[in-house]
Amino acid sequence: MTIVGNPFRPAAGSHGLLGRGPGRAVQPLRPDERIPVYRPYLGPEVERAAADALAVGWLGMGRLSRQFEEAVGERLGLVDRHVVSTNSCTEALHIAGRLIGLGPGDEVIAPSFTYVAGHQAITRTGAEVVFCDVEPANLSIDPARVEELITPRTKAILAVDYLGLPCRLDEILDIAGRYGLRVLEDAAHAFGSESRGRPVGSYGDLTCFSFGPVKMITTLEGGAVVTPHEQDVQVLHELRHLGVDSDTDARYRNQRNWEFDVVRQGYRCHLGSIPAAIGLAQLEMIDEFIDNRRLYCRFYDDAFRDLDDVQLFDTDWADVAPYIYVVRVTDPGRRHDLMRHLSDLGVATGVHFLGAHGFTFYADARRGDLSVTERVIEQVVTLPLHPYMDEGTLRRVVDGVRTFFGRDRLGQEATPR
Repeated sequence: MTIVGNPFRPAAGSHGLLGRGPGRAVQPLRPDERIPVYRPYLGPEVERAAADALAVGWLGMGRLSRQFEEAVGERLGLVDRHVVSTNSCTEALHIAGRLIGLGPGDEVIAPSFTYVAGHQAITRTGAEVVFCDVEPANLSIDPARVEELITPRTKAILAVDYLGLPCRLDEILDIAGRYGLRVLEDAAHAFGSESRGRPVGSYGDLTCFSFGPVKMITTLEGGAVVTPHEQDVQVLHELRHLGVDSDTDARYRNQRNWEFDVVRQGYRCHLGSIPAAIGLAQLEMIDEFIDNRRLYCRFYDDAFRDLDDVQLFDTDWADVAPYIYVVRVTDPGRRHDLMRHLSDLGVATGVHFLGAHGFTFYADARRGDLSVTERVIEQVVTLPLHPYMDEGTLRRVVDGVRTFFGRDRLGQEATPR
């Protein structure tokens, strides 16, 4: 078997694995060490950033929080759009929902096939979630199915970018415009991805990102809302910090304002200085993270392309910042056995995601036809994908999948593209 896109041989001018810069020492996993689904890079750059921030002594939301927001905006190339950081993507979605006035009696159309955090953010406002099916190609919400579910109670659509693949947001926005709806884009998987040459988050309505422990970059826990409306910024500042009207600017200067008013129901979900410092350090390395993960996804694709037993996503990963790598087992009855086989070989796997319509809490939620969702929730398997994976680790994963399906192990030599 010939494998193209060899991730092991350094590209001209690089150091070691693709994207690894000078001094970026990463300890390979031992052959007997279990391979986790995700292993974040928390090297000396991150440790220094955290130590420097601790030395300043200002631990809460402060100057570094604002610098992180500005750096995110710069990374996304934002023009007339604004970033408000939070302590998680869940809270980003929650306060975005509060911003647009979600409440009891409202409905939000959302895919069942996504993590329950998005659904919980909606129902926390008092609104109800309406489950919509996903497209077979990208497992993101299906615009055609969305329109079938709109009623006079519909107030918003939740669109999710699955594993970094951008959803068909332009079509969702068109539907929303025709019906007077708002669009919340859950881009927790897609920081760094592009659609039609536009960074995710640089267009659309309200976009929410995650910087949690296992995302493309991490602030340990963190998130952000991106809005195109300047007037939203003050409201989001109030929502994320206890409804206080005039404290944020002072905190952005590492100061406190002792004269303020409380003007609305607010929450406590701002991003502190130490997480922001870690996020700034991670942003400096994001191009390396994206480049080598793209190459590993291509390597996996090439290694599995001859397997009729698994279905791959139709992408070359060129515009995708891959959060996770997922295959679909053609015969869902074999998924559990594949995962157990890999576990016995020391390879951890995951399932992204279960269908939320099957959870007790959402048993009575309105829903459309979910035939695609019902099928894929029995098929998807998440394989390990980390920054700076070594050759031995990648080969262990590939060989584990191939041997389960009765195929030869990967050859010792790979042909570079």
